[in-house]
Amino acid sequence: MANLPAELPTDAGAADRICKAAQPTQKDVYVKDSKVTGLVFRITPTGKKTWQVRYSAKIEGKWRDRKTSIGSFDRGMGAKAARAAAESLRGDVHKGIDPLAVKQAKEQQQAQQRRQREQEKLARVTMQDLFDSWLKNHLQKPKDGHKDGGQWAGGIIRHNVLTQFAGLEVKRFGKAQFHEVTDPLLQAGNNRLANVVLSLTKQMLTFAVAREYIEANPLDNLKRSAVGGEDTERERVLCRSEDPDTHEVIPDELGDLFERLPSSGLPESSQAAVHICLATCCRVGELLKARWSEVDLAAGEWRIPAENSKNGKPHLINLSGYALTHFQRLHDLNGDTDWLYPSRRRSGPIDPKTVTKQVADRQCDDDSRFKGRTKKHDALALARGKWTPHDLRRTGATLMAELGVSDAIVERCLNHREQNRVKRTYNRYNPRPEMKRAWQMLGGELHRLAAQGEEAAAITDNVVNIGGSR
Repeated sequence: MANLPAELPTDAGAADRICKAAQPTQKDVYVKDSKVTGLVFRITPTGKKTWQVRYSAKIEGKWRDRKTSIGSFDRGMGAKAARAAAESLRGDVHKGIDPLAVKQAKEQQQAQQRRQREQEKLARVTMQDLFDSWLKNHLQKPKDGHKDGGQWAGGIIRHNVLTQFAGLEVKRFGKAQFHEVTDPLLQAGNNRLANVVLSLTKQMLTFAVAREYIEANPLDNLKRSAVGGEDTERERVLCRSEDPDTHEVIPDELGDLFERLPSSGLPESSQAAVHICLATCCRVGELLKARWSEVDLAAGEWRIPAENSKNGKPHLINLSGYALTHFQRLHDLNGDTDWLYPSRRRSGPIDPKTVTKQVADRQCDDDSRFKGRTKKHDALALARGKWTPHDLRRTGATLMAELGVSDAIVERCLNHREQNRVKRTYNRYNPRPEMKRAWQMLGGELHRLAAQGEEAAAITDNVVNIGGSR
């Protein structure tokens, strides 16, 4: 404070020079003006320099001391301008006007105007604006967003919702507009897709509520049963088993599958995927995204990292001899790349739906076959109808149970999360030996079934060759 006088001089130029040269201290410093009563120069510890006016005003019948800022020295208000503003303010005080109350009222009015503009802006938020924000701030969040960065969910919304309603204001999107999206899907028989669209649109509109774009989610009370109907739980297995409800014995189809695979036109790597999914009970997407750095052929282990796992839990699979045979087969094909299933450019993995599409293409009748795809459109058609690579996971688990593996071990081999929180918290035992034995038993059974399929295929080839020699 040693560098400041007790009062600013009456000469405005001299006063400005003092204010400019003033240095901050650890506390606020105030210097009175010598010309205008109540005018004060203030400098904060951060170096901010402003002008204040102190005065008394009668409020609710009582005189009260007041102070208000009238301008910033840093922004060009010198002593001359500050004195003029202070004199004007004091004139208002003599007229019974409280400048601070006026200032506060003006600030409140400005705040209200800002809120109104924000509300008007929110009212103009379109479905496209909402989607862009949802994608960036939810689906693509590094920590708890979607693993694929919203590629799948975003594609569903873009294709089904935004093609019609991208420019519509969010507040105007309701059940009527949603049904315009799903009615064509239902008419085409895509009931499951309609339910997926319902689920994702609900999530996006819940995000809109959280961001205060809308007050309530218009689809909150819309159930799946009113859109695409309740999803049917898939029960398809390819192995011999007994139906738990009817006790009917379901015949084995794996032998037929193994017989058909070599001549199905399915790429050799995709044939290996069929065997590996059966032998490990993995999800096909987990396999297609795997790297060779995660597979130890010498130790007979495959580690699925958390980012590739559906439930976000890492999973260690012990490979049976049967599984190792097909991993080695795959390594002979793609062992020179980072990925088990590299893309065409080998810069990453192939699309996780590739094998599923290839399998589906080989289960078509003449009327439903896809043009430009494989000519062997029914090469993998089995007796009990269409199957998918995910059914192989269920088939492997069923085979384990048929071989006497306990339900608890089967669930661990599937990397299912224990539903009972108490068990999950307190029982930390890892039944690795039992899991390893379960995979070995499964591999042995698959080897037996595959050998039967190979024998059947060899007999068929011999018949064809004999017929051809005639």
